[in-house]
Amino acid sequence: MRNIHIIAVVLCALFCAGSLAAVPVSGENPSLEVQKKAYKTVTFNVSMHCQKCVKKINDNVSFEKGVKDLAVSLDRKTVTVTFDPSKTDVSKLKAALEKLGYQVSEVKGSPVK
Repeated sequence: MRNIHIIAVVLCALFCAGSLAAVPVSGENPSLEVQKKAYKTVTFNVSMHCQKCVKKINDNVSFEKGVKDLAVSLDRKTVTVTFDPSKTDVSKLKAALEKLGYQVSEVKGSPVK
């Protein structure tokens, strides 16, 4: 009889703990909520001329500190970079492209978002 009583208590405890874990609690602890970082995007005109230039830019700039996304267009001769402004800025990204040997200018009318 005692074994049945212990099993019943354990099952009840497991059931109650599982029920409480499934109850969503929102707004009580904002530190637990996922916070999205505010990334910025900038587009540069770059003096590239071949597929090797595209590879060189992808292989080097994508690993710059703070870079989250990189899109290189050989047709338009542009490089669009999405970055974390707490880790880098537009001037550092421009310098990284210039360091690779390219002439670089920020696209007019393409403000940093």
